[in-house]
Amino acid sequence: MTYRIGTDVGGTCTDSAIMDESGRVVIGKDLTTYPDFSGGIFNSLEDATGKMDVGFDELIQDTSLFLHATTVGENTLFEREGAQTGLLTTKGFEETLHATRGGYGRWSGQSYEETKDVVMSNKVEPLIPMENISGLSERAYRDEVVEPLDESEVREAVDSFADQGMEAIACCFVWSFQSPEHERMVKQVVQDEYPEIPVSISSDVSPSMGEYERTATTVLNSYLKPATEQYLESLQKKLHETGFSGTMLLMFSHGGLVSRKDAVEQPIGLIESGPVSGLIGSRFIGEQTGRNNIISTDMGGTTFKMGVIREERIEYAEEPMVGRHHYQFPKRDVHSIAMAGGSVVSIDEETNVPQIGPESAGSDPGPICYGQGGEKPTITDVDLIQGYFEPDFFLGGDKEMAPEKAYDIFEEKIADPLGRSVTDAAADIYKLANSMIGDLIRETTVEKGIDPRNFTLSAIGGAAGMHAASYARELNIPEVIIPHTASVHSAFGLLSTDVTHLYSDVTQLQPPFDVNEINEVFDDLEAEATEKLTGEGFDEHDIRLNRSISMRYQRQVHEVLTPVEATGTLDEDDLEAVLGRFEDLYEQRYGKGSAFKQGEVEMVEFRVRAVGSLATPEPHQHEKSRQDPETAKLREKEMHFEPAGGLVDAPVYDFTEIQPGFVAEGPGVIVTPVTTIVVNPGDEARMDRYKNVRIDIGGSDQ
Repeated sequence: MTYRIGTDVGGTCTDSAIMDESGRVVIGKDLTTYPDFSGGIFNSLEDATGKMDVGFDELIQDTSLFLHATTVGENTLFEREGAQTGLLTTKGFEETLHATRGGYGRWSGQSYEETKDVVMSNKVEPLIPMENISGLSERAYRDEVVEPLDESEVREAVDSFADQGMEAIACCFVWSFQSPEHERMVKQVVQDEYPEIPVSISSDVSPSMGEYERTATTVLNSYLKPATEQYLESLQKKLHETGFSGTMLLMFSHGGLVSRKDAVEQPIGLIESGPVSGLIGSRFIGEQTGRNNIISTDMGGTTFKMGVIREERIEYAEEPMVGRHHYQFPKRDVHSIAMAGGSVVSIDEETNVPQIGPESAGSDPGPICYGQGGEKPTITDVDLIQGYFEPDFFLGGDKEMAPEKAYDIFEEKIADPLGRSVTDAAADIYKLANSMIGDLIRETTVEKGIDPRNFTLSAIGGAAGMHAASYARELNIPEVIIPHTASVHSAFGLLSTDVTHLYSDVTQLQPPFDVNEINEVFDDLEAEATEKLTGEGFDEHDIRLNRSISMRYQRQVHEVLTPVEATGTLDEDDLEAVLGRFEDLYEQRYGKGSAFKQGEVEMVEFRVRAVGSLATPEPHQHEKSRQDPETAKLREKEMHFEPAGGLVDAPVYDFTEIQPGFVAEGPGVIVTPVTTIVVNPGDEARMDRYKNVRIDIGGSDQ
């Protein structure tokens, strides 16, 4: 028996999902260990093997693929522990990184309140100071070199960076996305003279228009390279020491897996790879259950993340950003706020108004109720006070909770300053948390012309099940689905993901379009993509090539990435179909009637998404039967439900005793070994054939 392992390291917990040859999946979860994340990875795998007929050592030895999503990039950036980086750019453009895009760089990434404060608001601090930036005499225009680059000038600049102790070098010339030869010269010089210094060039990392975003992307990539390489080499070594001899693949934010070598070369792709993996997993559940439109919400311990799956499609982010740093790399559109189970609840000293986050208790010390020394109230402690936890069953009964301490500290730090009882204060905070989530979902759906009433809400992450039914009701979403793998869904998403590479060409075409020219561009991209995947061992029948074109109306700025459905050589009819699809997507994004059929459309970027197919999970379909809810009930206890007017006695159901076909009306909770699911009054919970829990929201406008 061989296995495939997916692991996702979160801010609070580390999750694992293990798939055997039959497609059966077993999950595991444990607290994240700092600073050595491998401890949490191995602990979560130990947790999973406790449910299998195989030990940890045998599992590792028989694993062919180890799939991993990591936050090493975000951690390195937020802690400012990246490499001292030098930037080489076109002379005269040395200030591009610091200038950003004018006022856009000043307010982007800030809250509405922060943007209003024009005195105190400022641009994000660049990753490298001006003295680390050197301009070189070179110039190109489109695909023509105007001023050749002098290799001796390159060597002098590189030598200077080496003498200054630079740990990484980035290079971004103004027209390199169409004339990359000068950047390639720089890369070769660095590799020949200083092979120990990692180098990133923009024509490799981000071959697209926009010198600020391209420069920022290349600098960020170089900044992250040494830390990423060190982390992945360390993890690979520890896996090898435990007997692992398979292949490690890393999740990229474009929604696919890449080799460890590719991840080290482009660590920018690792940013938000875990949330994207969860989004991919939600799409898999949607395909499995016949749901094409899903709002995926992921609430773990540190952040709340969400993304939209519309007609089985996941859009790419228009302007990705991390820590207020813009970058230009294909990333699936995931939005987040610093609010989750581990978010600290506090009282503003000046206004006496409660606040949630952005500080998180993490896994060490964690929420107060974890009993690990935490002294700051968190959302998890609020959920406990609401009555939703069953302390004896926390993490399957493997971890003890400290409920009394959580009550006492919450009363002292939150309830008393607000002049409220502990119960009422906790209910207020619970409602505030759900409102914050509702605002984010509304912003990314309703404000973009998407009606959430036509979607199913997928609730994933360890804390989502305790809140999903409440924020779904606020948005009139009719159905919530909590997958069987909900609390480890990003790890599960890795198992439903394929090896993927993206190739692009920024050739710009104006109408009337020559279909032969379009075919030539795609032929070149597909040849490169096929060569890459065959070199990685994929047969022709395992390779899928998906085409798309970024288009826009002339004199407009924003583009719409439009799929090309036709395969093979395109003809005039195929071209007309692509243009029609562009108009449909344009109106879908900007409103019915916004497309202007008589307007001139231009093509600005061609993409090929190359996919090497891997086996995906095949969850077992169970027979459904009628089950008396009483047979799964552990006991009744007092819980707080706003729709019921306050505290009521409600049943606690044991997930392990529930069978497909189970139906129970709210109020109540379902406790699983890794999470808790809250069912509000008026809602109805049922288990489907795949052991997913579905909640029909009784108060929604359907």
